[in-house]
Amino acid sequence: MLTPSQGSLARAAPPTQSTMLRTPPLLASLPPWLPVNSTNTDSKSLSALSMSLAMSLHFFGYEFARGSNMALFTSSTLGFGAASGKYYPLAMACVSPASMALLLGYGRELEKKGPRKALRNTTSFCVGMLLFFGGLVRLLSLQDFGESNVILGFFGGELRLPRNFSQWVIALSFIFQNSYAHLLYAQQWSFLGSIFTPTQASQYYSYVAGLSSLCSMIAGASIDKCVSWMGLPGLLHVAAGSLVCTLLLADWAYGMAERGGFDPSEELVRKRKEKEEKKKHQQEQQVRMPSQQQQRRQQKSPTATPKNHDTNSSKHSKSSNSSSSSLLHQVKQGYTLFKRVPTLGALFLETLTFQSLSTILNTILVTQLKQAVPDDGQRAAWTGNFYATVNGLSTVFQFFLFPFLTRKVEPKVIWRLMPLLPLFCTLVQCASSLDGGSGVLSFLPSALTSKPSAALYLIAVSFLTAKTMDYSLRNVLAELVYVPLDFESRFVGKEVIAVFANRFGKSGMALILSGWQFLRRGIGVGVGSAAFTGGSGGGGGLLGIALMASLGWWGSALRLSSLVLGKEEAEKVVAERMRLGGDEGINDDNKRRRQKDE
Repeated sequence: MLTPSQGSLARAAPPTQSTMLRTPPLLASLPPWLPVNSTNTDSKSLSALSMSLAMSLHFFGYEFARGSNMALFTSSTLGFGAASGKYYPLAMACVSPASMALLLGYGRELEKKGPRKALRNTTSFCVGMLLFFGGLVRLLSLQDFGESNVILGFFGGELRLPRNFSQWVIALSFIFQNSYAHLLYAQQWSFLGSIFTPTQASQYYSYVAGLSSLCSMIAGASIDKCVSWMGLPGLLHVAAGSLVCTLLLADWAYGMAERGGFDPSEELVRKRKEKEEKKKHQQEQQVRMPSQQQQRRQQKSPTATPKNHDTNSSKHSKSSNSSSSSLLHQVKQGYTLFKRVPTLGALFLETLTFQSLSTILNTILVTQLKQAVPDDGQRAAWTGNFYATVNGLSTVFQFFLFPFLTRKVEPKVIWRLMPLLPLFCTLVQCASSLDGGSGVLSFLPSALTSKPSAALYLIAVSFLTAKTMDYSLRNVLAELVYVPLDFESRFVGKEVIAVFANRFGKSGMALILSGWQFLRRGIGVGVGSAAFTGGSGGGGGLLGIALMASLGWWGSALRLSSLVLGKEEAEKVVAERMRLGGDEGINDDNKRRRQKDE
């Protein structure tokens, strides 16, 4: 194990032949696809492995939380029952404000305490919320429900609450479940992006994501057995227990980074000192070298000006301190960051367009599935098999296809080609709706050519390709974009995109679809009709919006690909950043890119 001083020296100096050959027996016995190799220091390898396992356990528990909340939301006893379709878009629309509140809390924690304590505190908060909602739902499920009140028994007494109290609890749990996942895993990816070089990231990121997909698939397959003996509230407790393990592993990874001399917090401390020194220097210049107008005012009134100057400076300092922790200040800070780093703005737009497309396809799939499979049990089994297929394909691509692509193809090329397959599937779906499926569906077996089944399987293929691309390629490519960026982009910009852009894309499109449903109902078109969903012969409907969203995603991906650094260029930027011990490398690179664009 390296001491801190040895770790800093090992990072600065290239590895010698002796250090390259010395690999601990524990690391040598691990599979070759894990993020460990003989050229890395022991602490960095174990730290990356620990954070990868923490992320996998996070997604493992998230599958239990998602399954529990979806079932509770549609429950006829505690949830919204038959009216769940009416309140689902509204609940999704509330995810963005909740995500923004979590983002605000994370920003304050990161600014005051650094990335390690920010991850520790946010994970602890999520554990507490899952335990709270799980215990409250358990308590409600054991009580009697009157015709208009919920009756809670406490120590021989009774507490009568409104009948919709359980619905409020379920809705809040559902909103929180859809908000916290991106908050945590973005911080975990930020840590890995801070200790990996672009070459290491392109080599190992797909395996890290594949391990998370594998754990998600295992968790999803085990929900049926777990819910039979622990109930839906117990699934929330399992998610909380999994997050406790995530907390311990992630904190241990940061501890290894501190002892090994590659702690990402060093950049934050260094930037704070630079800002303080720069601010102090500017204040000294203002005092020592006043302008000519100030000199003239001093000649006329030598005592008033310094007094006013002190008063204004004190007011300015107070106002800046009071506004530094406000939401408006963080919005301005994010805007300035995105303006300084155009790649973040392009990635923000790409995330919005993709999530909008995903929400549209998901809405059409749910509607078509309800028409084609009326039985609740069969519909649940069909949905489970669908997402198992998505996770299975994603795991195969992440372990076998993506490592080959990253070795042979530049990431910017993959960004340009990735949206084409979902776009092609959407075009096929639109063509099927226009010609009634007579020509497009001729290749399908006769058992699948009935209108409900054909429309269902076509939209299922479209949604399957989009989600598979998202899990296996898009998420990993997005993480590769952050590697050569500076500390603020990797930790603050990533959280803004992961928490706000992901959820705002879904919530915003959910509001648009809710308005679309309202207008359709107003002119006498049902939500499940072919004219609304774009089914066979329906003339498009939502498929027209899906096609526009697909084209928008492709356009935003093309814009992003023009800003993504190549492999060699990104490697040079990270090497320069490590050599300088800060963010100067990426800042110089941004200046060179702006001059080149101009």
